[in-house]
Amino acid sequence: MPMSPRLPLLSHLIENRDGAVAIIVILAAVPMLLAVGASIDYIRAYNSRTELQSAADSAVLAAAAKYKSGMPEATIAKTINAFLSANGKFETAVAGKPEVASDESELCLDVTDGVPTTFMKLANIQSVPIGIRSCAALPGVKQLEIALVLDVSSSMIEENRFTPMQTAVAGFLQAFSSNSSLVDKTKISIVPFSSRVNFGLANTGWLKSYNGAAAVPKRWTDPQSVYSSSYKLSYWIDGVTPVMATTKNYYWMGCIEPRADVEVRDEGAIGDYGMSDASPDTAAFVPMDANPKSGTSFCPPPVTPLTGDFAYLKKAVANLTSEGSTRLDAGVVAGWYTLSPKWQGVWGDQSSPAPVSDSVHKVMVFMTDGEMNTKYNPNDKFDWICSQTQSSACNTFATSAMLTACTAIKKSGIEIYTLSYSADADVVNIRNCATNTAHFFTASPATIKTVYETIAAAIRGDTLRLTQ
Repeated sequence: MPMSPRLPLLSHLIENRDGAVAIIVILAAVPMLLAVGASIDYIRAYNSRTELQSAADSAVLAAAAKYKSGMPEATIAKTINAFLSANGKFETAVAGKPEVASDESELCLDVTDGVPTTFMKLANIQSVPIGIRSCAALPGVKQLEIALVLDVSSSMIEENRFTPMQTAVAGFLQAFSSNSSLVDKTKISIVPFSSRVNFGLANTGWLKSYNGAAAVPKRWTDPQSVYSSSYKLSYWIDGVTPVMATTKNYYWMGCIEPRADVEVRDEGAIGDYGMSDASPDTAAFVPMDANPKSGTSFCPPPVTPLTGDFAYLKKAVANLTSEGSTRLDAGVVAGWYTLSPKWQGVWGDQSSPAPVSDSVHKVMVFMTDGEMNTKYNPNDKFDWICSQTQSSACNTFATSAMLTACTAIKKSGIEIYTLSYSADADVVNIRNCATNTAHFFTASPATIKTVYETIAAAIRGDTLRLTQ
């Protein structure tokens, strides 16, 4: 049978594959091109999401800055929408309802948008949805509790550092008292320390008799019977804590022996309360006079507990005096006493220190111009903390105790700024006490005012910040 004329044609088409390969390549290239195009569209969407996050952060910070307690949702939304619409890129963005936390500590906002596609339109995908969430702390309602722990040892006055420090701290107080959005929400304590700290005669109920000494020594209640007529009697601004003074020395009444010292004397080591924030109800204090070698001239003015009375605080700073050696551990722990919720109501203000919460920002600002200076010679002035280590090694022991307290304070939710005010200060350990290296500062009499201004600005700025 003769071959059909169609067979050679079919055979030729089968043998010639060039066209088929081209078709296959084209068909395969289409999804590859779509994939590449989709990645470009998604990159554009990612970049738009980053820009939207930035715009929403600015909007929520602006709304947080203007927020007042109980502000209507519509008023908050108006500020947010104004910021978003001011950025022409996000005219199609949709902002959700502003969310204010139940304790008014935080404002949150969800924003969504769609980024038009270019290549993905080939697959009938017109846009890529994006969404962000932005949250900010509300400064108008956040409560501030700040402890200013101040070294007032004798080196401060001897090296002409004392007056510049007073000026700097007064400026710090002014930074908060002049801020209308913070003044009613800020309480500050002043904690002067040298080799001891002073609770003042308003708080003698916290004391116990010890080592044959009365809980409230006669020297405190009748100082004129103890000191000669060359000493002048006057009182602290609380009206009850006396001081006997000459032109060179101040003998303040009301200082206590550090708990750590008493524990080392009694037990041979620092115990449960030495570096803790236990209240006087848990562990009573021992008056300084129970240690006959404590050096009664080494007592600073009394602690001023947390208060929003800025006139009183400024007066307290202006009336500080300088005397004594340097017990960094005593200062750190006393600052903690003024911030710890375990002391709520103990200082007299039933609302302070407040419980730890997202609506309360607790800060300690610790300043010293020195290093640990324990008295370890039992034949001279003597600190009981050195009972087991009667050498310069006692300074290392006390410094380690201080750092233990710093760690516990930070773990309790308190932020710590530290300030080294001299080239002779223990820079390494003062820095280690701080929350982090950004919370550590060095200063001189020429720069200390600027440093306190910087710390005040950081604390105020932290009340207006993004939280998400």
